[in-house]
Amino acid sequence: MASGIDPSGLSGSLEEAMRLLSQASGAVTAQPGEADGPVPDAEQTVGRGTGGAGLVEAEVAAFGALRTLVIDPSLSRAGTSTIAEYVLEAVQAAQADERARRADLTAAAQVDSTALTQQLERVSEEAFRGFQQMIGDLDAATRRMNRR
Repeated sequence: MASGIDPSGLSGSLEEAMRLLSQASGAVTAQPGEADGPVPDAEQTVGRGTGGAGLVEAEVAAFGALRTLVIDPSLSRAGTSTIAEYVLEAVQAAQADERARRADLTAAAQVDSTALTQQLERVSEEAFRGFQQMIGDLDAATRRMNRR
């Protein structure tokens, strides 16, 4: 029997990201009606990216948490290694887009975010390692199923 893919490694990273997001939201954004300005729209913190010449699309929420992943059905015959490569490309592009958007919002709010950025980069790296492990597990499970 094939073992299931264990996403538990991402759970702690995502919880940490949410905690840091709450801290950042309190420090970076002003409440409606305050002189500092409006709370950023949720779309302003969404990052988007593509992989495989647009065959894979990823969307990440604030601080890199994967929200959506769309894989073109034509990739079904490309093999899991190719799909995994395109997925990673799309997710990394979306995370880079989100980081750039967050940097713009932080700069606009004139917040010194060095320590927060370092913490969030650490959380992002942990989440990425967990994501890579899940892709490896998926690849191994697919290979086992193809042997049957």
